[in-house]
Amino acid sequence: MRRLVLLLLPLTACAPDLPPEQIAAARAEALVRRTRPDATLLAPLAGLDGEGRPGVCGLIETRAGPVRVVAALASGEVRTGVPATQGGHRLDLGESRYCSEDARKRWDQLKRIDPVGLTARVEGDQESLTG
Repeated sequence: MRRLVLLLLPLTACAPDLPPEQIAAARAEALVRRTRPDATLLAPLAGLDGEGRPGVCGLIETRAGPVRVVAALASGEVRTGVPATQGGHRLDLGESRYCSEDARKRWDQLKRIDPVGLTARVEGDQESLTG
């Protein structure tokens, strides 16, 4: 009797371990911690701008209260607002670019058709986190 041994590569070998949203949130938090070492990113939302570049919007907690933050993952740029307790004009830090309904729809569409490609866009240049 012959036995046929099939070597199957698990599909997970081709896919990332974490969903793109979690990878994006982790990368954004790492970028934020470059300027605020004790910051924790709260309520992250990920999206793709009109040119397909990923970004994350969220909040970080400070002594003066929550502060809005937007991280452009492709460039490594982080923009922060002022604490809510300081009032003032609520400038668009990039939320309309990365976390609008359209940006989130672009994210969901790419995640459905090419999750590995989306993850590659999110991870971008990892050297920017260490250098």
